[in-house]
Amino acid sequence: MKHLVDLIGTRLKLGDASPPCRLIDIGGGTGNFAQALMDRHPSKFVTTVVDPFLDPTASGKDVKGLDFVKESAEVDGSSKEDAAWRKGYHKVLLKEVAHHFKAADRVKIFKGMYDALETSNDSNNASSSSSSLLIVTRPQVEIDYPLWDEARQVWKENQPSATDFMAELEQAGFVNIQQTLEPYPCQIPLDRWQSMVRSKFWSTFSNFSDEELEAACQTIAKDYAERVDKDGILHFEDRLVFISAGK
Repeated sequence: MKHLVDLIGTRLKLGDASPPCRLIDIGGGTGNFAQALMDRHPSKFVTTVVDPFLDPTASGKDVKGLDFVKESAEVDGSSKEDAAWRKGYHKVLLKEVAHHFKAADRVKIFKGMYDALETSNDSNNASSSSSSLLIVTRPQVEIDYPLWDEARQVWKENQPSATDFMAELEQAGFVNIQQTLEPYPCQIPLDRWQSMVRSKFWSTFSNFSDEELEAACQTIAKDYAERVDKDGILHFEDRLVFISAGK
């Protein structure tokens, strides 16, 4: 996780931040990742984790500068009834969550975030303005996960492309929109990966019956045989797409 913390910290230029900089972590769950960011850049900013499925243990964290809101981010931010967390922030992190927004709503959601963003208080605001918002997602097509053809097609149908996100951010008013691809090596025992597929740990796999998944596990073992070492460890790349945008 340290590598990802460093990558996101760099993209959002958290090292240049200074109080009262406020980060909104959309879909941040338990807040563990937000806490890791704050530990990496102590006293630089405060964070609000927003998640509609907030873990009951999350709000019990006693971390200075970290608070939690159990609410959805899927509104445009224009209502007078909006909660206080929707205003007065300087950075937005959407880590592996933006693809859950309905396609028809994404521009509206991004526009609400754009309107609520305040001018950054970074020590070098001119260079940091391009990183007011950061989407961390995965490629639509160029993935390297040990899958099979039908699963790749389901993935493609449910994963927006980086081009889609960038166009929607531009429609919402964002500028300096940039994209990078960050690959990093992964490994897992083949039998464990097969077990995870059978258990439908990703929503992608919920489209298949138990019998289809069992057959798919055999296909994976055959198609990825050259990537399994003598100890039964399967090697592949995880690839993250970083899309940054400024106001």
